[in-house]
Amino acid sequence: MAISINIPGILRLVFVEAADEIVAVNDATIVKRSLSGRGGLVNRAIAAKLQVFRTPDGDIWPAFRDRLDPLRAEHQRELEAALADVRALLQRIAPEISALAGYVRSGHAPHDPGIIVQQAVGRLFFPDYAANEESYGATQTLSAWLSAGPLKSFRLKHSGALQAALDRIMELARGDTACAHATGLAMENIVKSIGLMRELAKSGSNLKQLDPQDAVARALRAPERVLREARDGARIGNLRLRARSLILFGVEAARRQSPDPGFGFFASAWNRCPAHAFVPALLGEVWREAKNNPEGR
Repeated sequence: MAISINIPGILRLVFVEAADEIVAVNDATIVKRSLSGRGGLVNRAIAAKLQVFRTPDGDIWPAFRDRLDPLRAEHQRELEAALADVRALLQRIAPEISALAGYVRSGHAPHDPGIIVQQAVGRLFFPDYAANEESYGATQTLSAWLSAGPLKSFRLKHSGALQAALDRIMELARGDTACAHATGLAMENIVKSIGLMRELAKSGSNLKQLDPQDAVARALRAPERVLREARDGARIGNLRLRARSLILFGVEAARRQSPDPGFGFFASAWNRCPAHAFVPALLGEVWREAKNNPEGR
């Protein structure tokens, strides 16, 4: 059941965690990805934080484009088509898959698993993409920015750390906002999944007994939270939304309730992740190599 919080002048928020309600609210035309900043002080502060995910010429990172944005659907189709040749892309990043498989199998890798994942994701866009400690540190700074309270946000912004992280991610992405989003924000869910695969492999005979599909089902993770805004008041099913309410989707909790394996990627919705087929295939390949190459290559 959804939870509503309304503190006049401070906060207007609805937290939605039921899978069917998330689907219905996400599909409602009054619900937007972009935030107006209206509805209270907290609403305004959160909207201001997300403004950093724009390029100097005004281009918006993909996760913050609305349904009717004229470029959203076009960019989404192009990227989905580029990621459709799963087998060829897995071959392209075979060295990174091998390194991640070694980590899952033994807990050891030539670099932090986050660096390896970032490089693998970046190479889907540019075959010569090269990640390192600095670039992965930039990703961690952006993740910290999204979850930081007022004091930490102030420090990140006024120390220059936030802008340095954005600059580094965009530099490596060569100005491609889809690549920046994938390597700067979205890849952290893959890092979590790799960590969970390592925990699975450590436990008993899981590595021998679990096939890749089962391992992926256990380790795959969606974003914990996704933010939207209701521009107008409406009733969607049993849920009442006030105008200018922030809507917080508990996506990972809902994914665990849903029988739809693509739920965490919004795979059946207008805003589906273009990598909804590739990410499970990548994780499955990592587990397969860890399982079939017990001594490593």
